[in-house]
Amino acid sequence: MNQAQRNDYLEALGVPDFLYLEKSSTANTADTANVATTTPKINTQCLVIETQNAHSFCQAGNTQVFLFKMLGAIGLKTADIQCVSIQANALTATLEKYNAKTVLLMSATLKPSLPQHFSTHHPSEILVNESFKRAAWEVLKKVQQCLK
Repeated sequence: MNQAQRNDYLEALGVPDFLYLEKSSTANTADTANVATTTPKINTQCLVIETQNAHSFCQAGNTQVFLFKMLGAIGLKTADIQCVSIQANALTATLEKYNAKTVLLMSATLKPSLPQHFSTHHPSEILVNESFKRAAWEVLKKVQQCLK
């Protein structure tokens, strides 16, 4: 289990951050107070973000299976991917929680703001309209280049 997963589990159990955050051996007491209020970022190769969707890829089902196949086609393993569903106005707060090598935004309302951020159609849209596959594949190839 990596540190990010451990932190997620402890957070889900309601364990306060200060009980499980690692402290720097050179930190003084003033720095320790700041560390206690900072949540460590979750490391991931690819953060996939959707706005709330009836066919969420965060839930087991055809959409999730298709998403993992899409990302598997560019060499990502399930363990390399973090999926989150957010409200459209929560993008900045969500990005602050992760240390992601790439970010894949799968919603028309979310716009990329950095070179390692990419936007494409949601897998549920691609499953309904196969004409979106080509555009999604072009974006996935860019994600793959960014991961190298």
